[in-house]
Amino acid sequence: MTEVLVSGLTKRYGSKLALHGLDLQIAPGEFVTLLGPSGCGKTTTLRCLAGLERPTTGTITMGGRAVVDTERGVFVPADKRKVGMVFQSYALWPHMSVSENVAYPLKVARLGSQDRQQRVHEMLDAVGLAGYEKRQVTALSGGQQQRVALARALAARPGIIFYDEPLSNLDSKLRYQLGQQVRSLHDQFETTSVYVTHDQEEAITLSDRIVVMNEGEIMQDGSPAELFDRPNSAYVADFMGFQNILPGEVVGVDNGIADVKIDETSLVVSGTTTTRATLGDRVNVAFRAAHIRVHADATSDPGRFEGIVERTTYLGNATNLLIRADGLPLRVRLETSDLRIDEMPAVGDRLGFSVNPARAVVIDVIQREEPQSDEFLTTKTSALVAPR
Repeated sequence: MTEVLVSGLTKRYGSKLALHGLDLQIAPGEFVTLLGPSGCGKTTTLRCLAGLERPTTGTITMGGRAVVDTERGVFVPADKRKVGMVFQSYALWPHMSVSENVAYPLKVARLGSQDRQQRVHEMLDAVGLAGYEKRQVTALSGGQQQRVALARALAARPGIIFYDEPLSNLDSKLRYQLGQQVRSLHDQFETTSVYVTHDQEEAITLSDRIVVMNEGEIMQDGSPAELFDRPNSAYVADFMGFQNILPGEVVGVDNGIADVKIDETSLVVSGTTTTRATLGDRVNVAFRAAHIRVHADATSDPGRFEGIVERTTYLGNATNLLIRADGLPLRVRLETSDLRIDEMPAVGDRLGFSVNPARAVVIDVIQREEPQSDEFLTTKTSALVAPR
């Protein structure tokens, strides 16, 4: 297990600054995921940590050893850092067999022949490929090739392993299975893991900690539960899957719950405050589609509003609704297990809705953190986005 300390890390490509003075600490044995959209800086950060990119400024230490110190001119290349790497493209040697691929880092480490064979057998058994030693890697499926890459990365017992979107080329079922295996191997071999992905569900299920990035900066760093339930900005809320993010003004505060009047509507939505909120504050209130309760009675009692169903999308275990309330499009998710077949809402139904204030989040508006994602939901764009 290896501790990683990053301080003041920047990376410039010509006139473009890709990383903006990152500070990051990764504890020994921790599984940390760098999460964000394409171009956010997560892969550049990983490549700087792994020694595949030379940072412009900053320091990186691993296990107390400086591998980057730009002021002192220190840069340890990737093959001298005692790290493992798993790539999206597998990066296997096609002219080698499975065992030869796994054994390669052991040869570099000058491990004896008998010990190499034993280690190769052990690693292939760990990834479920015992008996595949003599197969050519080109004859394997994508999932099997990625298992070979995992075995190779772990073979030399590195203190830290870097994963660059290793599951993105696989189908959804295989992604889940291999993701669970990645986490199991992390625990079994007690490595430190740094994982890059753009998939928030993947990050949540695998990680001890998630670092959300945007334009070369860290937007939020916390546990999966913290980011899933209490994002600190509209950008993070959007990326963590909050389907409804609405601007408004605080019109009431009581015991950590703020009432927010949504812009250009008569709707008032209550949510839990993540920072101190006072009357008149401009904020965003964010809530997931599953956090809206549906009531057969369309009367507008306190805390409830009326809406008309404009679209339904049946997903099997759930149904997504697009509703319009006081001119505002909102997304709602209903679990089908909670409804009889004849209770399923239909297009044109007028229903009552309320938002669970314990699950909604009131976030201070910070202009520079407004998301750039095409899927970001505002009162102006949500009508154009199909329900998930």
